[in-house]
This record gives sequence, C-alpha cells and structure tokens, in this order.
Amino acid sequence: MNKKILVLSLLSLALSQCNLDSDVLASFKGGTITRKELRNFYKLMNAGGRKSEPNHPTVEEQTQLLDTLGLFKLIAQYNAEKNLVSDAESEVFLKITRPQSAYAYLQKELADKLEVEGKLKFAFARIALVASADANANASTEARAKDILEKVQQISSKKDVAKFIAENTDESSRKAIGGLLEPQCLNCGNDPISEITNEAADKLGTWIVKELIEPQDPRMPAPPANAPKPKRFLVIRVEKVETIYAGRLGKFFQRELGKLKSIASDYANTPGLSEQSKADAKRHYADLKVDDFALRYEEYMKKRFLGNAAMELEERVIKDAGYQAATITQENFNSFNDESVLLTNTKNGETVKYKDVVIELRQLAAATGLDAGKLENKANVLQFFKHQFIWYKIGDQSKEIKKVYESQQFQEEFALMKLYSLQPLVFKKVLPANLDVSEAEIREQYETGKLFTYAKPNPNNPQDRVPLPYGEVREKIKDELLRAKRQGLAKEFTQKLKTDYQFIVDSKELKPAKI
Repeated sequence: MNKKILVLSLLSLALSQCNLDSDVLASFKGGTITRKELRNFYKLMNAGGRKSEPNHPTVEEQTQLLDTLGLFKLIAQYNAEKNLVSDAESEVFLKITRPQSAYAYLQKELADKLEVEGKLKFAFARIALVASADANANASTEARAKDILEKVQQISSKKDVAKFIAENTDESSRKAIGGLLEPQCLNCGNDPISEITNEAADKLGTWIVKELIEPQDPRMPAPPANAPKPKRFLVIRVEKVETIYAGRLGKFFQRELGKLKSIASDYANTPGLSEQSKADAKRHYADLKVDDFALRYEEYMKKRFLGNAAMELEERVIKDAGYQAATITQENFNSFNDESVLLTNTKNGETVKYKDVVIELRQLAAATGLDAGKLENKANVLQFFKHQFIWYKIGDQSKEIKKVYESQQFQEEFALMKLYSLQPLVFKKVLPANLDVSEAEIREQYETGKLFTYAKPNPNNPQDRVPLPYGEVREKIKDELLRAKRQGLAKEFTQKLKTDYQFIVDSKELKPAKI
C-alpha cells in the first residue's frame, strides 16, 4: 500500500512539474514564453559555474529576464517575416557560440556538483614571519629565520611553541594566536602562501623555512634588474590536514574562527601585556565577528576552489581533444605578436597563430557591424581566443563537448542562445550603418562634463579637479555619443516591436527564487 502511495505521489509531482513548465508567463502576437523557457534562459544566462545567491532570482530579475527573452523572440519573428538574416549569416556566429556554450554547460554541471559534493583539503598551520624592510639586511634576515627554525624545533609543547612564535614573529596580527593561520586550502589553486603550505603539508608535523616570494605586479613599474629587494621568510609547520565537504564550509569556518577568537581573547588578558599588543589582539581576532567573517571566508574559499576546478577542467578538455594551448598571463601578455602560436594540435602539429585569431575576429565584426579596429587590441584578441575561439577549434575533437551536444537540456538552452545570437545580426540590417555626431555635439558634451567626467585631480589640491584638454578626450567623447545614438535607435526599434506585437508579461505568476 505504501509503495502505491509513493508511486502515486511521485507521479503527481511529475505531472505538477509538467503543468508548471507549460505556464505562460508572457505572450505576444505569434508566440508565448513558458515557465520552462524562462528557467532554461536563466540557466543559460547563469552559465559558467556561477552560483545563484539566496532568494534569487527575485521577481524583478525574472521580469527583466522575461523582457529580454521576449525581445529576442520578437526579433526572431520579425526576422522570419522580413527575411533579413540568412542561415549562412547566422552560422558565422553559431559556429563560435555552440562549442563555447557547450563548454559553459560543462562548467555549470561541474560547479553544481562540486557546490555540494566537492571536497576541500585544509591545512592547519602555524607560522612565524621573518622580514625586514631593508634589502641590505637580507643576509641577517635569512640568518634570523634559520635561527628561529633551529630553536622552535627544540620545543615540544604547543603552549610553549605558541609563546615562542608570538615573541619572535614580525607579524603583529598573529602574535595573539601564536602564529596560527586560518585553515589554508591545499586544492584551491596556487599562490605564494598555498605553495609553501602544500610543501609543509607534505612534511606534516615538521618545521621548515621558506622564502616568501611575491610575483611582480605587471601594473607597477619593474624595479631595476640589479636592485636588491627586501626578503621575507616563513618558518612554518602544518600540524594537521582535514578534508571538508563544500556544503559544510560555513559551519567549519564558524568553528575554527571561533577557536582563534577565543585564543586571542585569552592572550589579550595576559598580565603585563602592552596596550599596543592588547589593541592588536582585539583588532585582528578578539573582537572578530565570527559569523560575518566565516561567511566571507566560505565564499572566498568556494570561489577559489571552483575556480581551480574550472581551470583543471579546461586543461583536461583541451588535452583530451588532442591540443595544447599557450599559457596567457599578465606577466607574458605583452610578448604575443602575429606569429605567436596560441594553439597546437598535438597529433598532427597543426598550429593556430595570433594572426589567425585576428582573422576570425574580423569575420565576426563584419557579420555584426562592430568596429574591427577596436576589437583588435591585444586584450580583446587574447580574451576572444581563450573564451570563444579555442572551443570552436577543438569542439569537433572533444568527446565531452560532443556529448553535451546530445543532451536534451543543452539543446533546449542552445535554442535560446540562437535567439540571442540573432539580435546583433538583425540590428546590423535595420539600424543605420553610418552614424555621425557633429563637432558642436562633441564640444557641448565636453563642456558639460569637463569638471567631472573629463577631468583629473589637481596635483596641488586633491579636492579640486582640472579639465583635461579637449583634444585629449575628443575621440573618447565622440565614441560615447555614437554609442549612445546606437543604443537609442536600438531601444526605439525594440520598443516598436513590443508595441506592434503586443508583448505582455504576466508578473502575477512569478515568485521569488522560484522559476
């Protein structure tokens, strides 16, 4: 009897879901938008591994999504009636967007799975930072780090270790907690601290000393090659390693950060402690709002973990398809030129060079009416290669991407992507090709914004602003005005479509965080 009830309940639930899927949330002459289409469109717009926030999408966000999807459908219907864009023209876009969308689908699947089932590996470490701002003192700084290492190795009691670290570390914020680190993720990607922590975790329970080398910020001028830099060292020991499910990170950080708060509070009450040390203890840990900080730490670690997983997925998919991609970093960004090899087929040696990607980008620009000259700056070319072109090039050789193509869910979502891709092609047909703005319009815009938008801080008075020369900002203003004109014409066109096709959204059927 219970089995029959269960079967009937499941059947009822399935039928209920089917009914919800077919709910009409918006309508227009010639078509509708159902709840299922809105749900798929939301997934499409939320692709790439981004997780929805609690209580989202709101009713307002769902209404905006319906409005956007409705416009795409209206444009598609208008195009079908007017025969504006051919299938061949659409294919210029779709050949890029299909494999790109399939890879984004893979990312989203992975993120959804790891959000609950992912296992983060954490090291519980204790450190002493040994540093000096004087580069001429590097030798003595290193000698002091080695001396601390030698002495701390002779101490067995955790209490005595904490006291020794507090007395010897140059990091005032950690004195109150005996040099303890917040739990450090070992499988969330690399940075200078995590590289050292991973090495220390491999030697669990053993003190080591490592130089902490920060990468050069490419936005800052590089120091002279022969100029000495101040050195910093970490004396570190990983005391234990623990694996935590992603879904339990919140409670994990509340517990561990609560322990640090308690340790710092006890330290702040140490008899004879200086007022400065008490203030440091309270500011960094004793007065810590654990719940707020734990939430931020959880979000930060999840972002790192999912980002690292996405990077590993990317590397695996490219490798399994038989390709090797060039590594693009801030450090080597400026080294790329027309002959730089960006992608290599490891089976037959075929290569894709920077100039080949530029050619593809020009074809896209020609199809959509975009200014190819502005698309061809190095940042845009390399971004296009990494996020779009590479998946177009390897899509037919990737088993994982081809498997996504066969997915019913992906096919439904990509049907909506086709609508999205059609919009710029139709706009190119219906909007004026050559827009212009007069010198008077540019000058008027400059006069309006010269004390705010087109100004820089006065070096003699930071509270004041000095107008930039007209000739220096003229082209920027012209571009802004042209873009505003295009957007205005596009808005007029889409608003007319809404009116002509009698587009209506039924907001009463929408509920927060539920599609």
